[in-house]
Amino acid sequence: MKIAMLGSLGNINRIVVPKLVQAGHDVTVISTSPKRQASIEAVGAHAAIGTMTDVDFLSTTFTGKDVVYLMLSGGIGNDPFEGAVAQAKIWKQAIENAGVTNIVNLSSIGADADEVAGSLHAYNLIEHELRQLDGVNLAFVRPTGFYANLFSNLATIKAEHKIYSSTPAASAQKYVAPEDIASVVYPLIDHTPAGITVQYAFSDTFTGDQFVADLRDALNMPDLQWVQISDEQYQANLTNHGVPVKIAASLVQTSRYQREPEGLYADLNASDTSAGQVKLADFVRTFVVAYNSEGGYQSHTIAD
Repeated sequence: MKIAMLGSLGNINRIVVPKLVQAGHDVTVISTSPKRQASIEAVGAHAAIGTMTDVDFLSTTFTGKDVVYLMLSGGIGNDPFEGAVAQAKIWKQAIENAGVTNIVNLSSIGADADEVAGSLHAYNLIEHELRQLDGVNLAFVRPTGFYANLFSNLATIKAEHKIYSSTPAASAQKYVAPEDIASVVYPLIDHTPAGITVQYAFSDTFTGDQFVADLRDALNMPDLQWVQISDEQYQANLTNHGVPVKIAASLVQTSRYQREPEGLYADLNASDTSAGQVKLADFVRTFVVAYNSEGGYQSHTIAD
């Protein structure tokens, strides 16, 4: 098949793209950076350099493709909801212009909910726009929070032996590794199911207490603590680090929704979704390497 994929060679595509190429598919990878062209071509794919907001570029790139993989990469402005709708409309127009009939979209946990999901409501808005497409097979992939989000705690662990969170230490949360998202995405691109479908992706479920207990042993840091902070403290921390007020408020609302019983995970728990392969113990080993690395952990975006 001929396939076009947004997301450059980020953490998911670096796994999916080589597998698709090895399976004999003709893959075009979209990237905003000309510097990525050589890397893309090195794995046997074609590089298309442009932006996800350029409807003419996307229409041309999508034309003749059997499957298109959509994902957000980069910012969508200071108003995440207006930005999400605008981006979805661009995707929808490009898909219609190109006549593509098979779409796989990397969405998110919480996309089933309205504004109560906070920042994740942006994915609900994107899904709503894409669902207006006629005659298209549309597969949504909804991953939970990324393990990589936990790397944001490295600085306070090093400086204070503390992890600060507005989520109670005893609350169970679900996390996912790129490898386990890729294992869901790949078969959907290889064979997109008929109609509109939703699949979730997560790797493991654990509490803050469990994470801290494992890190205490792995880092030999017996005084490591999980410290719950208020929503007001969380929002102030975000804005103090340069996050726009509206986005900070939506992130706080997401955290609040996650604390509700069965709130964020209700639809996932009602689905027939099996946990992936990358467990807490695996991530803790990666976390320790990052903690001990000279110069600190260098984060990678989902799409870069």
